Amino acid sequence: MSDAREAILKRMRTILSRPDLRFPPQQTEPLTHATRMVVTDAPGGYEELAQRFGEELEALHGSYEICETEAEARLALVSRLMAWIDQDQKERKGAVVVTGQEQSVLAWDPDLLPITGLDLTLADLGLTLVAPAELRTGEQRDRVRHIRYGITGVEAAMASTGSMLVISGKGANRSASLLPFRHIALIPFSRLYRTIEEWLAEQRAAGTLADLFHSRANLTLISGPSKSADIEMALTLGVHGPKFVHAI
Repeated sequence: MSDAREAILKRMRTILSRPDLRFPPQQTEPLTHATRMVVTDAPGGYEELAQRFGEELEALHGSYEICETEAEARLALVSRLMAWIDQDQKERKGAVVVTGQEQSVLAWDPDLLPITGLDLTLADLGLTLVAPAELRTGEQRDRVRHIRYGITGVEAAMASTGSMLVISGKGANRSASLLPFRHIALIPFSRLYRTIEEWLAEQRAAGTLADLFHSRANLTLISGPSKSADIEMALTLGVHGPKFVHAI
């Protein structure tokens, strides 16, 4: 065996023997029909899952806040939104192009959002919640083209990877998480899962998985802001979607 090969194998053995690695487990139990080996996991209850999700999202250039009550979540959303608006106004340079959409927020139907009466809350701030039923024509798309802020819920949030599953449907237009420059995702604790495998298993057990995939036009896994890199791996955010993603 060559010295180079032996050095590589020795390095691999050394790395895999580290006790702090989540994978592979130090003591592997035999797999059963109900269990699957996954690359990463997130043990704990809702509080631990929320914290792990936030940490993973931050590693992906996103941000997060954990709120105990709906009232706290409402305040966090309003504070984040107003801070973003203030930041955008301060960063504007040169001539300002007025689009008529500066005070608009692209969102799901208010009844689908986990914070009740959000349209009224935004109206009190002088903002308009826009929830388009469809965006098939150029005229319909022009009405939301320049909206910089989006608010959605999620179908599921995976703590182990900081990823969010967003499913489009009636009242939940995919544009709200795709078009805006800044996206706020509202995640109830009940939508937190350890892994995507756990969510899939729950859907299979309920008999809803096949219908979900066949009846919805779009299912998207969002892992932080939109990212793109060139051949030298210079990372650019916000190329194909939001540059900022904040989870509450």
